[in-house]
Amino acid sequence: MEEIESKTCVRFIPRSMERDYITIFRGSGCYSAIGRMRRAQPVSLGYGCLYKGTMVHELLHAVGFYHEHSRSDRDIYIDVFTENAKQDAVTQFEKLKSWQNRLLTPFDMESVMLYGSHAFARAPGLLTMLAKDGSHLTEVYDKPGLSAADVIRVNKLYNCSK
Repeated sequence: MEEIESKTCVRFIPRSMERDYITIFRGSGCYSAIGRMRRAQPVSLGYGCLYKGTMVHELLHAVGFYHEHSRSDRDIYIDVFTENAKQDAVTQFEKLKSWQNRLLTPFDMESVMLYGSHAFARAPGLLTMLAKDGSHLTEVYDKPGLSAADVIRVNKLYNCSK
C-alpha cells in the first residue's frame, strides 16, 4: 500500500463505516477482482504472495487495472504460448477486446501488471510469454513495485497528478 500511496494519489484508509471496501485475507493464492466492487472486495494474499511486486499487482487489480499482457495490442510486443500454460490458467492470458482496454500509456515491459515468461507454465522451463525481441519477462514477484508507466496510469485513471 505504501508503494502505491507514495507514488500516486490513491489512498488506502482503515475502514470505519464505508459501504465499499477492500478486505485483505490469507486465501489460497494471490487474486483480486478488477476495480471497485459493491461492499467487500476480497484481495487474497495467501502463501507465496507476500512479495512486494505480487502485493502491488493484486492491489492494482483492486483499483481497476487488468494485466498488461491482456491488452488488445499485446501481440505487437509479446508472444504468448498458451499451449505451455497449465490448463486451469489459460484464462490468465486472454486478450481484452479493444473497447475493454485502458491504454493510458504505451505497452510497458516493466509493468507490475505484466507476468513473467514462466508464469503458470505447466512444466519447469516452459515459456508462457516472451518479448518480441526474445528477452525474458521478469516474474511479478521479482519486480520492485510500480513501474514509471504504472504510476502514470494510476494517476491518469484517478485524474490526479503527483
